[in-house]
Amino acid sequence: MIGQRMMELALNGWWLVFNGWIHYLEIDFLCKAAGKPGGRLIPLWIGVNELLIMAKLSVSLENSFFLHILLLLLFSTIFLKIPWDAAAAPLVITGTLYTFIEGYSAVCMYWAARNAKSRAWGAALQIGISILLMAVYFGILRLVRKKYSDSLHWPVSSYLYVLLFPCGFIVILVRMGLKLDSRELERYFSAIGMDTTIAAFIILSGAMAIFLMMIKIFCTIVDQAKRANQMAILKVQLEGQKTYVEEAGKRNREYSKFQHDIANHLLVVSGLMREGNYEKAREYLDRLHVRCQSLTGTKLASTGREVLDILLNEKIGYALRSNIRVSHRVRIPEGFRFDDMDLSIIFANILDNAIHECIAGEFENKEISICTKNHGRFLIIEFANTWIPRPMEEGIGLTNIRNVAAKYQGMAEISNTDERFGISILLRSPESGS
Repeated sequence: MIGQRMMELALNGWWLVFNGWIHYLEIDFLCKAAGKPGGRLIPLWIGVNELLIMAKLSVSLENSFFLHILLLLLFSTIFLKIPWDAAAAPLVITGTLYTFIEGYSAVCMYWAARNAKSRAWGAALQIGISILLMAVYFGILRLVRKKYSDSLHWPVSSYLYVLLFPCGFIVILVRMGLKLDSRELERYFSAIGMDTTIAAFIILSGAMAIFLMMIKIFCTIVDQAKRANQMAILKVQLEGQKTYVEEAGKRNREYSKFQHDIANHLLVVSGLMREGNYEKAREYLDRLHVRCQSLTGTKLASTGREVLDILLNEKIGYALRSNIRVSHRVRIPEGFRFDDMDLSIIFANILDNAIHECIAGEFENKEISICTKNHGRFLIIEFANTWIPRPMEEGIGLTNIRNVAAKYQGMAEISNTDERFGISILLRSPESGS
C-alpha cells in the first residue's frame, strides 16, 4: 500500500515536471515568434501553470485547457507587452499542438495501462511515452520557428482566420471527441476498446498532418502579403524619387537657360550704368540675384551620374543646413552599368535615415560620411553616421537596399559601434550586353 502511494506521488511529480517543461516551451516559442524577450517572467508563468496542474490533479478540474489559453493570452499581452495580433498566431499554434499532445497522451496511456504487466512497468511506460511526446512537441515548435519565423514576426490580424477557424474546429473536435477535459476520461477509454483507440490514434495523426499543412499555407499567405506590402511601399518610394529627380532636373534645365542668357543680362546692367542710372541697375541686379538663388544650388557632389548628383546635392545640402557635418567621396566609374533608380534607392534611404538619426539625437558632433571604392567590377559603398545605440529592427528601407544589392549579386552588411552606425554595400556591375 505504501509502495503504491509512493508510486502515485512519483507519477504526479513527474507530470508536474512534464507539464512545466511543456509550458516553458510554449512561452519560449511565443516570445521568440513575437520577437519579445521573456526574461525573468518565464518562471512566473511556469509557476502559475504548476499551481493550475496541482489543482487539476487534486480536484479533477474540468475545462482547464481553455482557462490555460486565456491565462496565456492575458500573460503575454499584460506582462510580456506583446500586442494581441502578434501573439495570436503563435498562441493558436501552441494551443492546437498542445491539444494533439494531450490527445496522443490519452490514447497512448490507455494502451500502456492495457498492456503493462505490472504497476511499475505501467509507470515506466507512461514516463517513456511522455518523454517521447515532449520531444515531438519540442521538435515541431522548433521546426515551425526555424522555417516560418519571419512570417510569425509579422502582425497577422487580417489573415488569422486562415489559421484560427480550422484550428479552433480541430481543437474542439479532438477535445470533445476524446473527452480530454472531462472527469470521465478514464472510464471513456475503458469503454471504447482497443480497435477504437487505434482508430483514434490514426485520426489524430491525420489531423496533425492537416494542421502542419495549414501552418505552411498560413505562412505562405503572410509571406505573399508582406512582399506585396513591401512592393507597394517600394513603388511609392520609386515614384517619389522619380518625381523628385524630374523636378530637380527641370530646375537644372532652367538654370542652364539662365546661364545662356547671363551675357544679355550683364549687357543690360552695363548699359544702365553707362547711362548713370545706378538705381535701376541695382534693382535689376537684385532681381537677377533672387532669380539666380531660386535656380542654383551649391555643387556639392560630382559622381559621374547626373541623377545621383542631383540627389546627393539636395540631401547633403539639407544635412549641412541642419548643422550636420558631411564628408563625401562618391564616384561611379565609367562602364559600371547600374540603374540610376537603383542607386537612388540606396543613397536616398541611407541618407534619409542618417539625417533623421542625427537630427533626432542630441549629439555634440553630428557627422555623416559617404564614400565609394571600386575593385574590378565591384563597387563598395560605405556609409556611417552618429547614432544612439539601441536594438534595431530592419525596416522597409533596409529591405529595399538588400533587394537592390541582391539584384547586383551583392550584399549589405551593418556594423554598429557605441557611437556610429555603419553599413557597407557591395554591388557587382553587370557585364556589357548582360
